Parts: sequence; C-alpha cells; structure tokens
Amino acid sequence: MSELQKRVATAVVLVGAGVYWMLFTQGLLFALITLVVGLLAVIELFAMLRLPSSVLYIVALTIPSMFWLWSPETIPVLFPLLVPIVFWVMIYVVVMRHTSSAESFSRFAYAQWMTLWVMLLCYTLITVHPMQHGVMFLSGAFLGVWAADIGAYFVGKALGKVKLCPSISPNKSMEGFLGGLALGVVVSAGFWVNMLGMGIGKAFALGLILVVVSVAGDLGESAIKRAVGVKDSGQILPGHGGILDRIDALLPSVPVVAMLWLSIA
Repeated sequence: MSELQKRVATAVVLVGAGVYWMLFTQGLLFALITLVVGLLAVIELFAMLRLPSSVLYIVALTIPSMFWLWSPETIPVLFPLLVPIVFWVMIYVVVMRHTSSAESFSRFAYAQWMTLWVMLLCYTLITVHPMQHGVMFLSGAFLGVWAADIGAYFVGKALGKVKLCPSISPNKSMEGFLGGLALGVVVSAGFWVNMLGMGIGKAFALGLILVVVSVAGDLGESAIKRAVGVKDSGQILPGHGGILDRIDALLPSVPVVAMLWLSIA
C-alpha cells in the first residue's frame, strides 16, 4: 500500500470515528473517549521528548483528570490542569536532581506547555458538548480547522512561493495560508450560520480567529518537533504520524473560539 493510500484509508477511519464520537456519544462515554485520546496524546508527547520517568508524570495527570468524568460542570478547570503541574515540578526535581541540564529542562517545559493545551481542549470538549447547540458549534469548529488544513495543502502545492515560516515549517507558504484561511472561514462560518442561525458577521469573525489560531497551534507543535529532531509526533496513525500531528491545530483554536462563542452567545 502506497503512502497516499495509507493516508486516505486512515483519514476515512478517522472521519468515521470522529463523526460517531461527536454525534452519537454523550455524557460519560463522550468524556471518557475524549480523555483517553487526550492521555494517549500526552503519552505520545513524552515518548517524543524522551523524558525519564514518564509513567510518573502520566499518573500525576490521569488521577485529577478523572474528576472531569465524575462532574465536569462542578470541578474547577484549574484543579485537573494545575495540580498535575505542581506534582510534575516535584517529580522533575527528584528525578533530575543529579543530571539536570538546559536541554532536559527545555524538554520538560515543552511537555508542560503542550499538555496544558491538550487537557484544556479535553475540558472544552467535555463541557461544551452537552450544552445547547454545543455539538453543532464544535462540529463547525472542527470542520473549519480541517478545511483550512486541506485548503492550505492544495493551494500551497499549486501556488506556494513565499515561505510562511521557513525556520519552523519550510513546506508552508503564505499562499497556502491564505487559501486555507479562506476555505476554513467559509466552511466554519457557513456551517454555524446554517446550523446555529448565527449572525454572518459573528460567524465570520469567529471563523477568522479559529483559523488564525489553528495555524499558530500547528506551527507551535512543529517548532517543538524541530527542536527535538523528529518528523512526526508518533506512528500510531499510518500515513498521518501521531495523534498530536492530527490535533495540534485544534489545541488552541477550539478552546479560544469556544470561550468567545460562550461570552457573546
């Protein structure tokens, strides 16, 4: 099977699984699947960064995160986000007390930074999904980010000349960014206008923020991969790399836009 065939086959499976997860699960099952995917992404992150005693960090993250399954609407978001970070600092100090270096601390900081965004995405999904119109809003956000990625790829392939950020991601172009921006905004805004009755101006503004922040998320993960010398975050998804490679653009964009949507709804 060629690389393209692997990529297409994996994409079909991912789309089917994503539709089932978003539209046909709810409550505890939706939250459980969301947290499992999030924790798998964090495990993948630690494998990529090659931090020692990774199991301790994962356990320190998993236990407080389980509280979201119990009662996500009453558990303060800071508890599952900040409690593990405090324990992580203690673990790092104990494990690295004799061998700490600038590189090891940089990798530890990368792990903390990315994990915060992964868990913030999980929290956003778990809390917004059961809300009125929550499923449709999240669906529009996901579609917008994916449409932007597709538009950027094809426009960049056809017209790309000016590099967007060559020191981080040399294959991305300004033309691809603009093409992805246009498609992503149209798809997300069009979905929200038709499915939620959202005002056109509000929908396009949210779509614009969604796509711009998603590009920042994509480049942020690319910067970490370049810093540690890897091409993909993992190999769990044939033709697509790892879980983080598929959700990096969603990490900051969905929480930011969801917060804006809830504040102006």
